[in-house]
Amino acid sequence: MARSTVYVLLAVPLLLSQGCMLATQQDLVKLDNDLIHLRKNQADLVTKMTELNGNLEALNSQLESSQQRMTTLSQKMDDLQADLSRRLNVLTGHVTGTSNTGSSNPSDIYRLAYNDYQAGKIDLALVGFRNFLAQFPKSELSAQAQFQVGECEYARKNYLDAAREYDKVYDLYPKSDLAPKALYKKGVAYQQIGKRADAQDAFRHLLKEYPRSELAKPARDSLNQ
Repeated sequence: MARSTVYVLLAVPLLLSQGCMLATQQDLVKLDNDLIHLRKNQADLVTKMTELNGNLEALNSQLESSQQRMTTLSQKMDDLQADLSRRLNVLTGHVTGTSNTGSSNPSDIYRLAYNDYQAGKIDLALVGFRNFLAQFPKSELSAQAQFQVGECEYARKNYLDAAREYDKVYDLYPKSDLAPKALYKKGVAYQQIGKRADAQDAFRHLLKEYPRSELAKPARDSLNQ
């Protein structure tokens, strides 16, 4: 056999072996790439699942909040209906003159308005006090109702209107225990809108008419500022 032929025969298995090794390395590289791609997909899937869980939790939280608001609104509606029914009973009792409701006297009507004021329902309280004064201008609670009208206007920051309402307490009920307080609050209301001269006039009026009032000192202090 020729020597060249022997070399060829020996080289063939070597080349085949190298070819197999090269193919195996390529397969391994491809497999590694596939694994990397798979892991990336898994990581993306985990991230999306986390985001989805977060969105579901946020949605559940919003749903619970909406349910709470609906419950609160329903309770407020029930309270409003009960309040309106109570007012209707009071007014009906007063108009018809019946006493079966037990709420036809001025003190009950005044109390309704005052309860509104204490609850922060200022507009509703103001209507109640004005209605009271229209119905019972000479009641023993009239001075208090008039003073509360001033308080309502003051709470609404209508300081000029408040000052005028306070002034009515002194004009209409000068012997009331609330008269000096009304003059003092009149001065304070004028101070709120920068009417210094009017405020000082109110304080001087208080000191002149009610020098022994417990509000005389703060009125004097305001004059000295």
